[in-house]
Amino acid sequence: MSDALTQKIVAWATGVAAEAVRLPSRQARDAFLAERRRELIEAARAQGSAEGDAAILADACVGAAHRLMTEMLAQRAGVPEGGRA
Repeated sequence: MSDALTQKIVAWATGVAAEAVRLPSRQARDAFLAERRRELIEAARAQGSAEGDAAILADACVGAAHRLMTEMLAQRAGVPEGGRA
């Protein structure tokens, strides 16, 4: 993966995570991330990516957003970084 693509994924994931933490429930956050995944797959397919490649990219992006979101929620709750007490 190129550095430029990695930077784009991190930037996207950070923005999506920041939006997700504002949602009121886990279900709302899960639905939000699922919709972002669907949009990524659709966009990648529209640019000519194979279905499997689009899914891999979307999973990487949404997985990163989920990890960041989890860390943001933990910090907001006062849990030390990485979830360790």
